[in-house]
Amino acid sequence: MQPFLHWIQANYLEILGFLTSLYCVWLNIRANIWAWFWAIVSSAISAIFFYELRLLGDMNLQFFFIATALYGFWQWKFGKRNSKMENLTIVFLPKHLYKWLLIAFLIVFALTYQLLAWLKGDILFWDTLTTTLSILATWLLARKYVENWLVWIIADLIYVGMYWYKTAYLYALLYAIFLGMASKGFWEWRKEAMRN
Repeated sequence: MQPFLHWIQANYLEILGFLTSLYCVWLNIRANIWAWFWAIVSSAISAIFFYELRLLGDMNLQFFFIATALYGFWQWKFGKRNSKMENLTIVFLPKHLYKWLLIAFLIVFALTYQLLAWLKGDILFWDTLTTTLSILATWLLARKYVENWLVWIIADLIYVGMYWYKTAYLYALLYAIFLGMASKGFWEWRKEAMRN
């Protein structure tokens, strides 16, 4: 019992980040607006944890998640889909946005890479890639586009390996679980979008 309590004490940030993140994604799958509150809580905890691991891209990404959680809450509560002032519903990403998102992805990737290189972050390419994918997925989620889950699936696959490499085993497990949850989220949201 004593080693277990010592492990909890030594890893309390990782455990809290694990639990609050899991709850946040579970609420996202259900398109529950309270997911954005839990995104703020889990991101604040994770920022501290990633700072300790020197995963500076992931650390800074948490601050982006906090700002985006405010944006996402606003969008889900008050956002409109188009000039007809329709409330946001779960839909597929319009094809005309694909090229703009690719351009935005490449620009954000290049800027993030330069920033993380300047900050002397660890595993630079992978940290940049997962950070950029997460930014894209979060924006898609805030706008209730089904494809957010596909981007999360790709990011989660990479995160599992990255966190395992950094010996953040609980976060590696968390992102393995997220991989399954993102797959479920995709199928649930896809069904909903086909009805809309």
